[in-house]
Amino acid sequence: MGAMAAIGVGFLLGAWAAVLGIRLPFAWMACVVVLAASLLVAVSTTSAAVQPGARGRWIFFALALLTGQAVAPARSIQTEVPSGVARVEGVVERVVAGRRTSAVLRVRDGALLETGRALHGTSLAITGLDAPAGTHLRAIARVRPATRFHNEGPHPEWPSARGVDGFGRVVGQPEIARPAPAWRRLGHGLRARLRRSLEATLSPDAAAVSRALLLGETRALETDRRAQVRDAGLSHVLAVSGLHVTLLAGALVLLFGFALARMEPVAARFDTRRLAHGLGIPAALSYALLVGDAPSAWRAAVTASLAWGLTAAGRKARPVAVTALAALVLGLTRPDDLARPGFALSIVATASLVTGAPTAGGFLRAGLVVAARTMVATAPIVVWLFGDLPLVGLLANVVVVPLAALLLLPLVAIHAASASLLSGLGDLTGPLVEATASAFFATCEVFASVPLGRDLPPLDLAQGVALTIGCVLLLASSTWSRRLVVCAVLCLTLAGAELHLRHRERPEGILRVTYLDVGQGDGALVDLPDGRLMVVDAGGAAGGGPDPGARVLVPLLRARRRSRVDVLVLSHPHPDHYGGMHALLEEVEIGEIWDSGQADVEQPEGAAAGLLAGRRVRHPPELCQGPRAFGRAVVRVRWPCPDFDAGWGPNDNSLVLEIAHGEHRFLFTGDIEAHGEAGVLPEARPVDVLKVAHHGSRTSSDEALLRRLRPRVAVVSAGRQNRFGHPHPEVWERLTRLVPRVFRTDRDGGVTVVSDGRTLEVSTARALDR
Repeated sequence: MGAMAAIGVGFLLGAWAAVLGIRLPFAWMACVVVLAASLLVAVSTTSAAVQPGARGRWIFFALALLTGQAVAPARSIQTEVPSGVARVEGVVERVVAGRRTSAVLRVRDGALLETGRALHGTSLAITGLDAPAGTHLRAIARVRPATRFHNEGPHPEWPSARGVDGFGRVVGQPEIARPAPAWRRLGHGLRARLRRSLEATLSPDAAAVSRALLLGETRALETDRRAQVRDAGLSHVLAVSGLHVTLLAGALVLLFGFALARMEPVAARFDTRRLAHGLGIPAALSYALLVGDAPSAWRAAVTASLAWGLTAAGRKARPVAVTALAALVLGLTRPDDLARPGFALSIVATASLVTGAPTAGGFLRAGLVVAARTMVATAPIVVWLFGDLPLVGLLANVVVVPLAALLLLPLVAIHAASASLLSGLGDLTGPLVEATASAFFATCEVFASVPLGRDLPPLDLAQGVALTIGCVLLLASSTWSRRLVVCAVLCLTLAGAELHLRHRERPEGILRVTYLDVGQGDGALVDLPDGRLMVVDAGGAAGGGPDPGARVLVPLLRARRRSRVDVLVLSHPHPDHYGGMHALLEEVEIGEIWDSGQADVEQPEGAAAGLLAGRRVRHPPELCQGPRAFGRAVVRVRWPCPDFDAGWGPNDNSLVLEIAHGEHRFLFTGDIEAHGEAGVLPEARPVDVLKVAHHGSRTSSDEALLRRLRPRVAVVSAGRQNRFGHPHPEVWERLTRLVPRVFRTDRDGGVTVVSDGRTLEVSTARALDR
């Protein structure tokens, strides 16, 4: 490994370790030293490159690793954004163009019009705002917080440094306080002109794929089209990458060379090949500016610019060194990209090619080798993020990539240029683009129908590390015998880790209760001592928003390898408690359902009753007949017994469950209010863990009940910035005064309480994130 490669690898490893939470103190002290060292190695004034010994390379590697640690962005911490109409002033960071255009605005000053609550420092994705990056503007916008769920599980989310804090929609016309730089306005205007030309002259599908290929606007495609391309293992085709830059900017380099060679005065005095490569540098960077914020586009443009710059200077461009230097340049100039999956995918895919590109064999063999190496290199990231590794992508890349890169992309570029210059010219190239785009989608559809490698279970950390090491060893292996040994060891390691994961996530002899962050609703997983699983409520988005069943419960159950819920409890038929049940009932086997019975009687045609129809459902008074044992845990329904009271609403008829395990008692109170609490109070016993009733509403959690229960731990399940103001201040004051440890899912994320019958352990997801 050369010196520049050692610097690039060290820098990326240090940065990615920091992104994943492994940070070393005082890493910034190495920055100046490593930059000086890399400059000495990369820019030599002699004909031969500087070649330090092995010890020198290790020193460079260590210094670069510390530099990566220093410049890596901190993990994103969401700033709370309230809901309402706000006055905002800020700078556009980037534009996201898809089926609808929006801009990410970094707010420098702003506040809600009604309450005056400040918004400065927040990042808002505002729909309907189409302005170049760098524009300083003022606007009135209706804003709402971004919905994020924080829950502890075996499969942590990819850390992000660039998430938005909220969303908004412009009300009226924004005011431009200071326009963006001229070069940004030029790129934005050209991109808009090309987009309009494509949409005006092509069908929706052809225009969308053309925008994705040429401008990197993959969101222009319909959701099912994007899924089709992804399932065929061809998502990278739609990301502007080295292939696009090589074809488009590289074509300009060839044209420059051809034209310069025919200019006798220029050809007589200069090396036209070197001069053409020098002119290609602004072409590559201009194309990246045209595309916008895509990390893969900038990686490709910077890599091409460095390689062409070396060629223009009369130096040999070594692929490994150039790739490493490009990673270093991008990491230092665009540090936020270090936390973006697109940047990591682009870098590792490029590294796999420059370190092992095929040197012999025909087209088919070369295509398979390239596809296999990029698939292996990106497998850990792709499987971790998407849970898919379409094996059919090996063949699909050989068949479809030439179609997209050598035919469709050049046609789209020619069509966009001709249609933008003169509308009549688009009539000549439009049919060719339409036919090629149809062939592209048809081929993707064929390959997407092969299910091998799709819908894989989420990896835990041990499996992710094992897969990463295995893929690195596979890429480094030079013989088939070594590759087979690596594959065999990797399969055994993954199988062992899988067995351990299944054993760990089906704990026996202990009671584990996970109070989930499901937004403004309730949801909890109860791992019972005999290995069975109970789910108490499933959350829901009563006012619209992400489905917590699909976003939280089902993914977490898959990560925990739980394919069956033995008991599903619906405390009462309100959407913030049953809304996530639909996804749960579709994806997971359900043993039986416990329900108050009120929905079936009072609203037999309602949504809750429809979810329960045809299922094995138990109601009071059956549930009130006595305790049920689950190993050493005993579950009792304390309310409403002997049956629900039709004179009261669903809240006061919520099922109240007590789970006893050894010396500990857990109480689930649903949304009971004053009447329900009065019914529970006479037989109430001290508990250790209390799920606070009705999200901390002032209608519940009476002081008399809290003093009778004397909980050691209380958990409030409420959504961030919820419109109800839960938990209400007076209830929060009462809880913090009477309960030693109080947690809120809106602040702490999911809360996990583990009991072995004698001791309690409490952990929170947000504490782990920090």
